[in-house]
Amino acid sequence: MNAKLWICVIFGVFVAHICVLVIVDQIRKPHTPPPKMVEPNFSTSTTTFSAPDGKVLKMEQEFTVETQFVPPEVLAKLPPPPAGAVPAPAN
Repeated sequence: MNAKLWICVIFGVFVAHICVLVIVDQIRKPHTPPPKMVEPNFSTSTTTFSAPDGKVLKMEQEFTVETQFVPPEVLAKLPPPPAGAVPAPAN
C-alpha cells in the first residue's frame, strides 16, 4: 500500500473518532430549557403629515423605552448616597 492510501485511512479513522466524541458529548451535556421570552420594554409610534393632495410631507417615528434598573423594594433597602456625591437640586 502506498503512503497516500495510509494517510487517507488514518485521516478517516481520526475523523470518525472525532464524530463519535462530539455525539457522545452532545448526549451527555445537560439540556437546559430555553430562556423565557421577556416582554419588550419599548413602544413605537408613527405620525404622518400629509398635504391636502395626499402627498406625504413628513413622517415622524417615535421610540419610547421604559427601563427600570432596580425594583423599588430593593431600592428602598439601600442606604442613602453620601452627602457630597449627589449635587443638590436647583430650585
